Amino acid sequence: MASKADQTIGASDQNWDQFAPNDTRRRILMEASALFRRHGYQATSTRQIAAAVGIRQPSLFHHFANKQAILEALFSLSLDNAVVVAERTANASGSAAARLHDYLVWDLETLLSLPLSLSELYSSDILRAPELAHWAAKLESLYLALEKLVRQGIEAGEFVATDPVLIRILIANVTIAHIQYADERPDRDPKKLARDGARFVLAGLSNMQSAHLDELISGTRSRTVSGQT
Repeated sequence: MASKADQTIGASDQNWDQFAPNDTRRRILMEASALFRRHGYQATSTRQIAAAVGIRQPSLFHHFANKQAILEALFSLSLDNAVVVAERTANASGSAAARLHDYLVWDLETLLSLPLSLSELYSSDILRAPELAHWAAKLESLYLALEKLVRQGIEAGEFVATDPVLIRILIANVTIAHIQYADERPDRDPKKLARDGARFVLAGLSNMQSAHLDELISGTRSRTVSGQT
């Protein structure tokens, strides 16, 4: 029988695996994300992206209508499933600490497994643009779900009594730091980084003794989590 976490962690079927290794759209997204990180979104042109992929600029427009469409595809790959999973996790039953830990392991491993440079998307002011308000709203939905989950942990006595908004900001910064760290290390181990990151967050939040926290974390191995239904 599936555990509570098995039932909680699940999302849509839109993911990086839909692209074949030689898919031009895949290559465009990889090169564009790297250029966005290196030069910034605004300073990167579709001509530069096309040159990095090794195609002509008109050919790029066959796959994406414009630069914003590329950016939105990157947001979709990194954010769509995360919002669904976070909301399901916050609305599930069981230990808030276990649910938050499992969510963080899933989210970090998912992001760090993508061959994309995502730090520019979430560490800049890109989402302040009016044309990207839809994505800003999605990110806010994710933040609200995390705050709800943290509040549950505080009310249950599992987490220290701290403003859930502050904790959510700290979690977001830990995630961004992991993305930035991974951008510089192509040989990274997503599974280890994800577990280390989740443990770091839980250790800072938890009212549990170290032995109990270790027991909770080790339980992740029996709570097989997946981003797919």
